[in-house]
Amino acid sequence: MLRPPKILLIAICCLSGCLQHRDSVLKIGSVVEPSTLDPQLTSSIQEAQIVSALFEGLLVPHGRTLEPLPAMARSYSTSTDGLEYTFFLRDDIFWSNEDPVIADDFLNAIKRGLSSSMASPWVELYFVLKNARPYYNGEIVDFSEVGVEVISPKILKFTLEQPTKFFPSLLTHWAWFPVNRRHIEQFGAFTDRNNRWTKLGNIVSNGPYLLASIEVGNKVVLKKNKRYWDAANVAIDQVHFISNVDATTEENMFVTQQLDITDNVPLDKIKFHREQGTLQNTISLGSNFYWFNCKKKPFDDVRVRKALSLAIDRNAIGILRNRGPGFEAYALVPPGTADYDHKKLFQSDIHRARQLLGEAGYANGKHFPEITLLYNTNDNLRIVGEAIQEMWRKNLNINVRLQSTEWGTFLVERRQHAFEICRGGWIGDFNDATTFLNLLLSKNNNNHSQWANKTYDCLMAEASRETITSKRSQILAEAEALMIDEMPIIPLYFDSFCHLVSSRIGGWYPNILDWHPLKGIFFK
Repeated sequence: MLRPPKILLIAICCLSGCLQHRDSVLKIGSVVEPSTLDPQLTSSIQEAQIVSALFEGLLVPHGRTLEPLPAMARSYSTSTDGLEYTFFLRDDIFWSNEDPVIADDFLNAIKRGLSSSMASPWVELYFVLKNARPYYNGEIVDFSEVGVEVISPKILKFTLEQPTKFFPSLLTHWAWFPVNRRHIEQFGAFTDRNNRWTKLGNIVSNGPYLLASIEVGNKVVLKKNKRYWDAANVAIDQVHFISNVDATTEENMFVTQQLDITDNVPLDKIKFHREQGTLQNTISLGSNFYWFNCKKKPFDDVRVRKALSLAIDRNAIGILRNRGPGFEAYALVPPGTADYDHKKLFQSDIHRARQLLGEAGYANGKHFPEITLLYNTNDNLRIVGEAIQEMWRKNLNINVRLQSTEWGTFLVERRQHAFEICRGGWIGDFNDATTFLNLLLSKNNNNHSQWANKTYDCLMAEASRETITSKRSQILAEAEALMIDEMPIIPLYFDSFCHLVSSRIGGWYPNILDWHPLKGIFFK
C-alpha cells in the first residue's frame, strides 16, 4: 500500500528526556489527506500511519527491526504443525469509550473485512485463514467455519489453511486491527463502507493516540490516549499531520522548522539535504508502476501494452529521480525480497516497441487515440510523468495527456476503473513476494488493471500450498514471468523512501517498509 505496512517500539529514550516534553508536538508532512480512518479500508501508507496510531492490533512491529512484538496480546502460542495460533489478550486494554477490548473485537474486524459489501482492499490478507476464501466467495455462508475462534473474552485462536511463517508479521497490518462493533452499529450497518463511525466526534479507538481534530485541506491532529495500556512509554503529546499538495511546500516548511519530518523530498533538493545530513534515503520494499486498464481500448491489446512499456528509458527516469543507479524496474517484485530470486524480466527496446505498435495497427502512432495518464497530485510524480509523456511522443509518436487529481478523488477513480493508464505503487505489507504478486490475482480488489489470467491464479494458489521454500520461489517466479509477459502494468522503478528528518527527532528508524510507529518517537 498497499502501500502503503503497518505500534509498538520500545523507546529507549531516557525518562527524563520524555518528561521535558510534556507539551511536545510532532509535526509530520503528508502529501495526501486521509480519505478514511477505517482500518479495514485504509489504503495508503500515509493513512496507515494515522490509523496505526489510533488503533492497535494483537502484535505491532518494532520500529527498527519490524519484529512482531506483543501489543493488545500479551503473548501467543503456536501448535507444533504451525496451523494454529492462540493469542492471550491483556487485561488492561480499553476502547476510548471505556469498553474493554475483547477477543470478539478482533473476530468482528475479520468478519467485517471479509464482507463483500465492504470491498476491503485487504481481503486477500485474510485468506491465510482456514475457509476464509470460500466464505468470501459465498461458497460457505457460516462464518463459524472460518479459522478464527473466540475461546474466551481474552483468548482468540486462529486456524490457518497451511503453515504460514510470516503470519505474526501479517497481524501487524491494520486490516487485522480490532473494531468496536457495538459502537459502529450506532451509526449504521456494521459492514457499510460509508458508515460514519470514523468521523470526528464519532470514532472510538484503542491505540496510543486519539483523534483530536481534522482540518480539511490542512491537518489531522492526534492527542495522547491516557487510557492506553502503555501510555507511560508514549513520549509525544500531540502529533500533527500537515497536508500538503506538493513536496516543494513540505521542504520549505521543513527548512523553516514548521515540519519535523517530511513525507517526500523534491528531486532537485535531494543533493542539498544529503550534504546537510537531514536526508533519510532508505532502500525499500516498494515497487512503482503504471496500471493499464486492460478492459479499455487500445489497452485490451497486449502488443500496445508492451509497446508503451518497452519505449520507456528507465535509466533516464533514474537520473531524473536523483536516487542513484540500481532502482530501475524490469519486474514487479523488488530485489531483496525474502526467499525470492529477483530477475530482470524484460528490457527497454524502442525498435521492438515500434514494431509491436505497428502490429497492433498503429504504425508510427497513426490512428492511435489520445490517451490520459492519471496520477495523484504530487510534484515528483508530475516530473516523472512528463518525462514518460515525452518518451512516448518521441519514440512512438503518440500523444498522452497528463491529469492530476487530489488523493481522495484519485482513489475513487482508480477503484472504479475510470482511467486508461494510472499511477500505481505498492509498499510490501510483509517481506514476501506474494505481497506484490497477489495484486494481479483476478479477484483481488487491488487489481486495478482488470487483467485476469486463470493460469496465473492457479500458479499463485499452487505456491500458497507449497511448503518447500525453493519450490515455492520457483512457482512464484513462473507466475511473475507470465504476468510480465502480458504486461498489465508498466514497471518503472523500485523505491527508496526519502524523508527529511529533524536532528532533534529520536526513534524514527529507517527500515524497508518505511514503517515508523509513533509510539516510539521522541524528542532528543
